[in-house]
Amino acid sequence: MLKPNFKLTTIKSDGNSAEIYIEPLEKGLGHTLGNSLRRVLLTNLEGAAATSIAIDGVNHQFSTLSGLAEDIVQFVLGFKGVAFKLETEGPETVSIEVKGKKTITAADIVCPTGVSIANPDHVLGTLTSDKARLKATLTIERGVGYMPAEEHGTPEIGLIPLDSVFTPVVRANYSVEATRVGRRTDLDRIRLEVETNGTITPQEAVEKASRLLAAYFTQAFEPKFDKDITAPEVRVGVDLSVDEFDLPVRVVNALKKGGYKKLSDLAGINKGDLMKIKNLGEKSVGEIINQLATRGVEVK
Repeated sequence: MLKPNFKLTTIKSDGNSAEIYIEPLEKGLGHTLGNSLRRVLLTNLEGAAATSIAIDGVNHQFSTLSGLAEDIVQFVLGFKGVAFKLETEGPETVSIEVKGKKTITAADIVCPTGVSIANPDHVLGTLTSDKARLKATLTIERGVGYMPAEEHGTPEIGLIPLDSVFTPVVRANYSVEATRVGRRTDLDRIRLEVETNGTITPQEAVEKASRLLAAYFTQAFEPKFDKDITAPEVRVGVDLSVDEFDLPVRVVNALKKGGYKKLSDLAGINKGDLMKIKNLGEKSVGEIINQLATRGVEVK
């Protein structure tokens, strides 16, 4: 079994959005990994959201509140878009108390230690008169994916259950492109586009999704070290031939005549061994060392 080796490189990053390359991968693995990551990013990452709200003077969601432009149904729906970050196990209680003519935003929510809001400019509603007043408390909980209000309903009068969007990832798309390593041109590269709600970075989201997938896959076998693995850790699924190195034909031929036909043949080699190969000079040895370094083989 050969260990895979690929890199995650952030190509573009703009606030909560990022474009990440994952390469190189064996042909066919681009769609396998890309689709798995996308599904986990969109549906399986843990986040926080408001699950219920109690508003002074309101007994149920089909009420109205004097001075509030929106009806209660419209108003409570606005909390679905607030990106809460919960650093405790939860649940936690936050509050909001505003009065006078103004636009109510997420910045008006008062949070205890351990709770923060990533999008304070998110608009919740509008008070239309100087005498208007709104006071409410919300329950913030951890969860995964999306949970409709009916699933965490309560018989308590005055406590309105909310639709809760827990996932911190707003958008995730991927495409697979061809890439190359040396002379191999049949490898895959994943172009992953991720946008979050600001409670985590796109890079953190990809890491969490990868860890979750790994946790599931390791249930299928007993993790152990394979003592028979001698190949360099960063090879791409196969034992590369030296023909696939980005080296002059003369240098490749010299390596072959010296008995070094594959990448695994060069594992553990030192500079003195390379200098002994016929028809290789200092410059050629340096080129070989650089090529090996890109594949995780250190030459001492």
